[in-house]
Amino acid sequence: MSIFRWLLTLILALSLLVTGSSCAREEGEGLQAKNTPPAFQQQENLQVKRLGFNDALAKAKTEGKPIFVEFYTDWCPYCKKFQKETVNERNVTKMLAENFVYVRLNAEDSKNQVKFQGKSLSNVQLTYSLGISAYPSLVFLDSGGQPITMLSGFVPARQFLSVLDYIQQKCYQTQISFRDFTKRGNCN
Repeated sequence: MSIFRWLLTLILALSLLVTGSSCAREEGEGLQAKNTPPAFQQQENLQVKRLGFNDALAKAKTEGKPIFVEFYTDWCPYCKKFQKETVNERNVTKMLAENFVYVRLNAEDSKNQVKFQGKSLSNVQLTYSLGISAYPSLVFLDSGGQPITMLSGFVPARQFLSVLDYIQQKCYQTQISFRDFTKRGNCN
């Protein structure tokens, strides 16, 4: 199977995982809020450090870590929900802090400039160049800045932690499906 077909399969599998909502959908559609189990309640004293896009690319290259870029808008309620319920959940925060370089990028900021694949782009241009049309959009890049995959919409903490684990273990390089990974818990 060609790498393109495999990556497409990976993207589709991850998209199926994310049955939540994005701000591109009609109001009222999508995942309804549920009570969060105690093990996944947010811990306010833990925080993950966010870097600017250019600094993140440099740090990822130096440390060999993948980059997680969260594209958001100020008006998006699911972006706020993702921050509050997913990123601030203690296990997710710990995984991001230890194994990823984290960027939170306002997709509508036309003043901020980033360098990506040899081009100087505004956040808006970067958003369009990656084909993002819904928020939040969660983009994973390898340590060299090459796209791995993208998820659109709100992802609950428990599911997002599985995605982080899959990316951190580099299972996408072994051509194991995300579905098989979630059954086994590893890439083997």
